[in-house]
Amino acid sequence: MNKALSLVWLRRDLRLYDHAALFSALQQQGDVQPVFVFDTDILKHFPSKHDRRLSFIAAALCNMHRELQQKGSGMLVLYGSAQELLPKLVQALQAQYVFAAEDYEPAARARDGHVAKKLQGTAQLHCVKDQVIFSPTEILRDGNAPYRVFTPYSRAWRSMLTPASSAPYDMKDNGRYADYAQLVKTADVAGIKTLRCGDEKSILAMVGYEYQPDNLWPISEARKRLSQFIKHHAKAYPQMRDMVAEDGTSRLSPYFRFGLVSVRECVAEALRSGADKWLSELIWREFYATILYHFPESVNLEWNPKYRGTLNWSHNETLFKAWCDGNTGYPMVDAAMRHLKTDGWMHNRARMVVASFLTKHLRIDWRMGEEHFAQWLMDYDMASNVGGWQWAASTGTDAQPYFRVFNPILQSKKFDPDAAYIRKYVPELSELRGDDIHAPWEQNFKLVYPKPVVDHAKARDEALAMFKAVG
Repeated sequence: MNKALSLVWLRRDLRLYDHAALFSALQQQGDVQPVFVFDTDILKHFPSKHDRRLSFIAAALCNMHRELQQKGSGMLVLYGSAQELLPKLVQALQAQYVFAAEDYEPAARARDGHVAKKLQGTAQLHCVKDQVIFSPTEILRDGNAPYRVFTPYSRAWRSMLTPASSAPYDMKDNGRYADYAQLVKTADVAGIKTLRCGDEKSILAMVGYEYQPDNLWPISEARKRLSQFIKHHAKAYPQMRDMVAEDGTSRLSPYFRFGLVSVRECVAEALRSGADKWLSELIWREFYATILYHFPESVNLEWNPKYRGTLNWSHNETLFKAWCDGNTGYPMVDAAMRHLKTDGWMHNRARMVVASFLTKHLRIDWRMGEEHFAQWLMDYDMASNVGGWQWAASTGTDAQPYFRVFNPILQSKKFDPDAAYIRKYVPELSELRGDDIHAPWEQNFKLVYPKPVVDHAKARDEALAMFKAVG
C-alpha cells in the first residue's frame, strides 16, 4: 500500500523553520510535497512586470528549493489559477491532504472555500494558523462579537498569551516534533505544467516578470535582521521609532508579509528582551487582521457606516499625481512618496503623514491612496494597509478624530529635525539650512521645487467642513 501523500500549499509562509502547515503535514506520517502557485488570480492585480515583490518571492522560493534539495526533496512550482490547479494536482498525485496557512483576506478566504469544495470526496484541505498568534475568531467580546477598539483588544490579547502561544513548530524538539525525512520530490505531473525552480531570473521569466535585484531585503537576512533589531534597537524603539531618518524600526515588514520570519519567534523575542512597545505593534497587526476578517466590506467601504457615501471625496487627478510623484511642495510628504518609489517601502510615521495629507489636505478618496500603496509597497498587507488608511481618513475603527489634521511642516520639524530624510529624497532642497528646508516657500530662494499645491490652514478648514457636513 502506498504512503499517503500530503501537499503543503505555500502562500504567505516562505520559510522552512517553525512552519505550521509543514509541521501539520509531517504529522500525517506519510510523504510530503511542498507546492507553490504563481496565482494568476492574484497577479492580475499587479500589472507591472518589474514588480519587485515578485523578485522577492522568486528569490525566497529558489532559496527554499535549495534547502529542500538538501533534504532530498524540492519545490513543486505551478503557474495559473490556484483554485483550479490545486484540485487538479491533488487528483493527478492522488494526494489525501492539502495543508496551508490560514489567510484572512476576503479573496483568499473565497479561494480556499472554492478549493475545499472541489476537493470534497478526494482530499481534505486543512488551513492552520500561522501568520498570527491569535486568529480573528479567538479573541472576541461577550456574545462572540469582535473588538472594534484596539486598547481592549490588546488587553484581551495579552491576557490570553501563554508560553505555549509563541512556542515554535520545531521539527526537532519542544514537544512539537516532525521528521523532515518524509519530504519527497515529485516528478513532473502529467497534464500539469510545472516550472523549473532553478534561479530567480528564469522562474520569473516563465511567469512574465523581470527580475529586479534588491539589496534592501536580502532573503538570507530575515532572521539575522530580527536578531540585530532585538540586540541593538529594541531598547530604544519607543524613542526612535518615529524618527524617519533613523534606523529605529525593525524593518522586518517585507519578511513578515511573505512569512520569512515567524510571528511566534518575533513575539518570543519581544517578550524575552522586554520590547513591549514593539510587541504592541505586533498586536496592532493582528487587530487589523481581525477587523478585516469580521468586516470584509471595509476593503471597499468606509468601516464606519456613517461615512459611506456621505463624504464629498475628491478624485482630482492632477493633485493625486502630484502626491504620487512627490511634487506637492511639502518636503516631508514629497520625501516619503519618493522614498516609496525608490525603495518600495516607507517609514510608518511617514505613512501616517502622507495618508493624512492626501485625505485631509487634498480631500482625495482614501481608496486611491490605498491602491497606490498596494502597487508599490514591498510589505503590502491588505489588513494593515486598509486599516491604516481608514485610520488616517477618520473613517475606520479606532480612527484618529476627524478634526485631527497632521501639519506636515510640524511633523517634518519634529520627526526629521535635521532634515536628513528630506535631503536624501528631495535633493533639490539639500542646500537649505536650518528650518528653511521644512517650509522652503517661505524663503526668498530660487528653487527648482514646486510651490505647495494647497495652503495648510485653508485645506484643514475645508476638511473639517467636509466632515461636519455629515454631522
